[in-house]
Amino acid sequence: MYSKHYLGLLIVANLWSGAHANEKEEVDLDDRNFERITVTATRLESPVFNTPSAVSVIERDEVQRFQPLSYADILEGVPGVAIQGGSRRISEEPNIRGFLDSQIVIRLDGARQNFDLAHRGRFFVDPDLVQRIEVLRGSASALYGSGALGGVISVNTVSAKDLLNDGESLGARIKLGYQSNGDEFLTSAGLFGQQGKVDAFANLVYRDVGEDLKGGSGSDIIDTQDRLVNGLINVGIDISPHQRVEIIADTYDNEGENPTAADDVSSTNTVVDRETQERNVRINYSFNNPENAFWDIKATVFDTDIDIREERFIDDRLDISDFSSRGVDINNTTRFYTDRASIALTYGFEWFEDEQSGTRNGLNRFQFPDATRTFKAAYVQAEFNILDRLTVIPGIRFDDFEQDSNQTDRNEDDFNSRLAINYKAYDWLSIWGSVSEAFRAPGLTELFNDGTHFIVPGGAGPDTFVINQFLPTPDLAPEQAETSEIGIRTSYTHEDTGANFESAVTFFSSEIDNFVNQVVTFIDPAIPPQFTPPTGPLVFFGTTQNTNVNAKISGYEAEFHYTTETLSLSLSGFTIDGEDREANVGLGSIPQDSATLSVRKLLSGLDLSVGGRATIASSQRDVPEGSVETDSYQTVDIYASWAPQQFDGFSLTAGIDNLFDQSFSVHPTVIEQPGRSFRITLSKRFGLREYK
Repeated sequence: MYSKHYLGLLIVANLWSGAHANEKEEVDLDDRNFERITVTATRLESPVFNTPSAVSVIERDEVQRFQPLSYADILEGVPGVAIQGGSRRISEEPNIRGFLDSQIVIRLDGARQNFDLAHRGRFFVDPDLVQRIEVLRGSASALYGSGALGGVISVNTVSAKDLLNDGESLGARIKLGYQSNGDEFLTSAGLFGQQGKVDAFANLVYRDVGEDLKGGSGSDIIDTQDRLVNGLINVGIDISPHQRVEIIADTYDNEGENPTAADDVSSTNTVVDRETQERNVRINYSFNNPENAFWDIKATVFDTDIDIREERFIDDRLDISDFSSRGVDINNTTRFYTDRASIALTYGFEWFEDEQSGTRNGLNRFQFPDATRTFKAAYVQAEFNILDRLTVIPGIRFDDFEQDSNQTDRNEDDFNSRLAINYKAYDWLSIWGSVSEAFRAPGLTELFNDGTHFIVPGGAGPDTFVINQFLPTPDLAPEQAETSEIGIRTSYTHEDTGANFESAVTFFSSEIDNFVNQVVTFIDPAIPPQFTPPTGPLVFFGTTQNTNVNAKISGYEAEFHYTTETLSLSLSGFTIDGEDREANVGLGSIPQDSATLSVRKLLSGLDLSVGGRATIASSQRDVPEGSVETDSYQTVDIYASWAPQQFDGFSLTAGIDNLFDQSFSVHPTVIEQPGRSFRITLSKRFGLREYK
């Protein structure tokens, strides 16, 4: 068991590296002076070092380094973040600082991703199509509205401009991969090019987990096979030197045999043949002329449809869930300049509407009622930069929302504000602080969720079953949060050696009224067990229920990076405490404190880089009585990547995930994570230069 107060450091698993300067999907070998830029934190491009927010930026080479099967692989090591849902990628949901799932806003190429249906996942783009990810931690409703209690995860997909090298007009890429655990095969192939003002990228990804994954315990994690097809098309048009339109469309089809709740440890009584289909179209427009201080326009229009078909094997029960979301987000930045200061005034409007409907054997389904919710919002933020040392950012947003269903109707509004200050005391030292508000209207699934959450054979001993049931909670109130943060960043580069050291330490404290706390009571003592049938196994009953509590969540996050020309070391971590302020008991959603150490060594003479990461996580016992508790764990991942210069565009990466075959789960998920897996990826990029 590991003490919360000594675990405060988790290492960012992704260290700056590059394999080949002539392959656009990789980065320069010597990237010690690479300055990370965030857009999500303030909606304006800004160096992370000068930004008064807790934000992490993950670039494409970092996404790909450990040959990710899922987003849990990508985000391992990001402070304050845990991806729950277990071994089935279709059930992955985010946890930031103890805020779960719909308490976090997910944006894909600027478009909100609002789907939320009880452990059926929120990530619908394959990691191989991801260009970069930004993770903004802390209350962010002043810019992003309902749901941004814990923060924002912003995912950007690959475009032709990301892949084309200078002078190229046409190219192609192909990737083949395999992982031993689950016998998974990956095929990804794409074309990209540019002609005049138009560029385009098209790619198709296919994954097939051919057999059930195994946990570190050696047992099968049953019902974890699936097949995935993910297609993406991105067409960009440079209307003028300062105007651009991008039209991005993707399809995501996943099919597998999973329990009804996809993060369940599984039982034949709940297994369904699940088909998930996602269709997403988003259009982005930007106008940015550096000589025009009045107009800097960004606009996003999107339309998303997600359809889920689930046929239960034991009785052919057929559930169909349809969800659609559409919206628009438009903002402009006007800049003012004086001799001593500059002001960037950003103001905008957002509208989106979600609709859902569900049937069970052709009849209306209470657990997923026909419903609509509509949000209209206006926001404004001013960024004052004084003498290039002091940055002050006040902002406010107004949201008006309606929820209509055959169960309940609501019409409410909310103001949320934020004030953030960053002081650059020295070129190497930055100190920042913020006070921000956030809110979230309860989701329709939260209000009316019903049915079986999970079933655990042998959960109470031999010849027993534990059946856990959702309890609907139609009277949930909207959540309100106020977060205070204080942070310190350093960045220093040695003039003679070029070695770079960076650090970031953050303290945060959030007070939340009407916090929706999901309490999973594994076995409810108030429900007597019974034999089913009378001569069959003894069945124990548990419950999963959402309740409003007044909560407090606080903690520390830290990151340390040391980089030389051939070596990168990172250490980062977090420790979080959460409690019901009135009952003085822990919250069921707080992730395990964890720390990650990551190392990468470049063997330039061999065109080879080797590295690994080690993660240690504490146990989580500070939960409401009867709730799920989680054991501590330690995992190690290693890899080697070879990109020979004599074979332009070629790379070979091999690695071992969970090297010591540790058996573990991520709180509060019950299902075991995958055990040891050997992974290998072969990729080749082709480029055709313009003939002149």
